[in-house]
Amino acid sequence: MQRRITAPREALAELREDFSLCGKCKLCQGVMAQQCDDPRFWRNCPSGSRFRYEAYYAPGKMEIARCLDLVEIEPDEMMQHSVYTCMLCGSCDDRCYPVKQLHPLWVIQLLREQAIADEWAPLDYFAGMIENMEKTDNPYGVTADKRVAWAKGMDIKDALKEKVEWLLFVGDDYSSFKQLTGRIQAVAKVLSAAGVDFGTLGKEEVSSGSALLLIGDRDFFETFANANLDLFEKAGATKIVTADCHAYSVINEEYTKAAELEVVSFPEMAAALIKDGKLKPSAPVKMKAAYHDPCRLGRRSGIFDEPREVLGAIPGLELVEFERARKNALCCGGGGSVFFWEPEFARWVTNERLFEAEHVGAEAIITACPICVRMFEDAIAEKKSDMKVYDLAEILEKAL
Repeated sequence: MQRRITAPREALAELREDFSLCGKCKLCQGVMAQQCDDPRFWRNCPSGSRFRYEAYYAPGKMEIARCLDLVEIEPDEMMQHSVYTCMLCGSCDDRCYPVKQLHPLWVIQLLREQAIADEWAPLDYFAGMIENMEKTDNPYGVTADKRVAWAKGMDIKDALKEKVEWLLFVGDDYSSFKQLTGRIQAVAKVLSAAGVDFGTLGKEEVSSGSALLLIGDRDFFETFANANLDLFEKAGATKIVTADCHAYSVINEEYTKAAELEVVSFPEMAAALIKDGKLKPSAPVKMKAAYHDPCRLGRRSGIFDEPREVLGAIPGLELVEFERARKNALCCGGGGSVFFWEPEFARWVTNERLFEAEHVGAEAIITACPICVRMFEDAIAEKKSDMKVYDLAEILEKAL
């Protein structure tokens, strides 16, 4: 059944008061300094910090939106670059809204949607990803038979063949990269250890569409959203759990416009299972680790405490905080679909976060997002660093 999730669609012009009222105060260009002791880490906008030109900060993009709305400028290559190097991490929104009730993040997202609609979006940046989505239903070009290889021998229920209480939505990254195989297996093992009745869509699961939504292609996104919603309906699934932050974000924010769904992130479920005594971490995991807040899970969804509650329940684990933690957290470099076309810039951001982890004396980084895990591991391999990276589920499974 074809649903129109985004109808009536919000358009950039509807945020005219936001982008017209931006006073260029530049509060959005830094962290909440009272929560960050070292001035070295007071910058927080990835694209602005890297390119150091006003158009790359949120106020510059607000001005671009205002000028486009008044037809004062024509899109050019520099405008494309500034709009599409934004990692949509939400730091600007988090600084601006409490003070001025403006939404720069949503302006930037709708600016991308306007770029797609008006055909000035640099789709050649994302040509490979879009082609992969068309051919394999996956942004990385991984076919369905390979996307279920992680579950081989694990006796996981097929939610399309037998009724389960919870549908585990695997997501694009966990199912596509061998380096994440053990991580998604850990998610399944933890749920099984707690007695959670769950299953997956197996080969039938397609991309959540998150990568398309990030570049502003809502029409193509809806194709995938509707395909998954049809599968949810076929499985009779109304309760969704996922460890993929990007999938969690779009299912929770977008899919629920068209279907009644209870959507829970893995850290939320794990924390609740520990609190209820259904999971009892008892094996010591001795390490000094910093928890990295994924943008989509933290600032976007407000899930800060639950991952820390899980880690706090693990014996032997010494948890330290990044200078930029919680709402101040710096993006891992994997946001906004930027890594598909600007890998050097993405790596620059990741390396900045690695430097910060070393600065606070961490031996390891723990996070709850598969993209963050990949970004950190790839950068560490290139730098030949001794830093380790773990998925939250992986650490919890070790402790069981």
